[in-house]
Amino acid sequence: MEILNIDGTALPAPSAYKVQLSDLDSNGTGRTEDGVLVRERVRGGAAKISAGWAALSTADCAKVLNATAPDSMTVQYFFGGVRTAKMYAGDRTADLKAARDGQAVWEVAVNLIEF
Repeated sequence: MEILNIDGTALPAPSAYKVQLSDLDSNGTGRTEDGVLVRERVRGGAAKISAGWAALSTADCAKVLNATAPDSMTVQYFFGGVRTAKMYAGDRTADLKAARDGQAVWEVAVNLIEF
């Protein structure tokens, strides 16, 4: 089973994977002068995925970075089952960990945030 699939491209299985669900509140949310919270939740359960790969080849590094390059993408991700969401990529990093004889090993991290 694939952990992450972006616009039909199956990504390698990440070595680190975290799904965070957040609520989104309207700009009318805040505290009154006596400290009571007035909350106007407009949406619950917006997903943010933090995925990392400890050791990728140059080809797999490029696969992850190219798949997460568009300004929006359809992401199928595992969270107890397969879910689908329209997302964009936040921070994306690729750190060169080793290189020898024309081969490289990359550490890659990506944040995917639901619209």
